[in-house]
Amino acid sequence: MDPVELFGYVLAVMGSVAFIPQIQLLLKSKSGEGLDLFMFSLLDFITCIVTTLCIKSGLDISNWLEVIVTNIQVFTINLLARYYLQQHRQISIVIALKLLLICILYLTPLPWIKGFMSCMLPVALIERSRSVYTHYKNKSTGQLSGTTLALQWTQFSGRIFTSVMAGAEVGLILPHFINSFFTTIILGQYLWYKPSGKQEKSE
Repeated sequence: MDPVELFGYVLAVMGSVAFIPQIQLLLKSKSGEGLDLFMFSLLDFITCIVTTLCIKSGLDISNWLEVIVTNIQVFTINLLARYYLQQHRQISIVIALKLLLICILYLTPLPWIKGFMSCMLPVALIERSRSVYTHYKNKSTGQLSGTTLALQWTQFSGRIFTSVMAGAEVGLILPHFINSFFTTIILGQYLWYKPSGKQEKSE
């Protein structure tokens, strides 16, 4: 096993646990308030597409293992948050749409998936920008877990390196770059606004 492949598996492990702190925070607080559910739904959608793209492109499992695990965790967060927000009907709709998406992606040819992924990038840019602005406007990152953000930043940044070394196409590298860029900003917002959150609690 070469060093790049080994690093890929290390990132896979990090990706596998990245959202566990967020899930723990949800279970502890029993509240989905402050979470951007549209962002998590979009992340669920995009990670589904990226996983399919990697598998159908024939990339080694070390390059996409954590993406599918991340997808499962994001989906869990989406359902838990909606459960605590009493959005029971939306939970049924989300599950039905997820199953439909999996079936569609399984049957969709690779060139179509690549084209659709390219169309999704502007949507991801707009949504992530909206999240950054919302945090700035509210002077808070809500129920986001700092540990999850730190692990995500390491995961996405490392994936840029492993994807380049594996000879992946730009279409596979660009989502990692976008995620790394915006996660850096959101992590900075979390660290910046966290002291004021502690001060409010003490008051």
